[in-house]
Amino acid sequence: MKKTLYIINPTGHGGTGIKAWEAFQKLWSDTIDPADVVFTKHPGHAREIATSAEGYDTITAVGGDGTVGDINSGIMDREGDQITIAIIPAGTGNDIARNIGISSLQDAVSALKGEHIRAFDLIQVDYQESGKPGRRYAFLSANVGFSAMPMVKPWMKRILGPKGAYYLGTFLQILFHRSPHLTVRVDENECWNTHSWMIIIANVESSSGGSMRIGPGARTDDGELNITIFPAKSKFTMVTKLLPKVPSGEQINAPGVLYFPGKQIEVVSDSPAILDLDGDVFGTIPATFTVCPGLFRVMVPNSKGMENT
Repeated sequence: MKKTLYIINPTGHGGTGIKAWEAFQKLWSDTIDPADVVFTKHPGHAREIATSAEGYDTITAVGGDGTVGDINSGIMDREGDQITIAIIPAGTGNDIARNIGISSLQDAVSALKGEHIRAFDLIQVDYQESGKPGRRYAFLSANVGFSAMPMVKPWMKRILGPKGAYYLGTFLQILFHRSPHLTVRVDENECWNTHSWMIIIANVESSSGGSMRIGPGARTDDGELNITIFPAKSKFTMVTKLLPKVPSGEQINAPGVLYFPGKQIEVVSDSPAILDLDGDVFGTIPATFTVCPGLFRVMVPNSKGMENT
């Protein structure tokens, strides 16, 4: 019988993790050993737990995208262990859960009960953190040079919801943004070397609660990443003409914007530039982004399953 560890983020999104955990237990008929339940105590704790946990076949994340990302990176730190992730969504946007077919608590229960496993691609990110090399794995996307997230505050999410908070954070961040000079190499070929507003490296088509079509046509199981390079434009142009196209995906057709697939992307800058991974800021560039086909093994609802183990 498979053994499952539950890692719960009790503080995210106004205590949603605790509420989701309590609701899950009411729906779950099997006995859960308290020894198999751990509550995170600080940022990055879920990664530490997942890295050191022994004797488990499945680790269930009760939290949002940050909790899932921490657990996934912790599993990858183990180098070769075949541990599967399950997700009980308890965040603001829950974009990772949504992109794998889990949109409700009932979907999460169905996935755990059915034990249908699907393999998705991951983005391996090698970057700089406090002047030292760091490594993390993203599922949704990586943003280089610009991110709304430093301006998005918990009260914005509570009052405006994920979409409204993202829009407000984007507007505020634009006021302070300066376009860095970025050099980009894709699959070892230099394709860009000038000032840029930002670069989006997407593994999924939509994020930000499904409101932003960041990678039109992107698939999570094709062994490729979709890269969008936004040239440096005036703040007025970005606010009025370019960024408003992102919800529909039309930004890839805008003048000067490049959009193409790739498997490994290297980005360097003449100054430190922000690095946003799955909606959280982690370190700065230089960074290398490499697609890892099929390394994200996650339980999905039966209708989404591709591998029944």
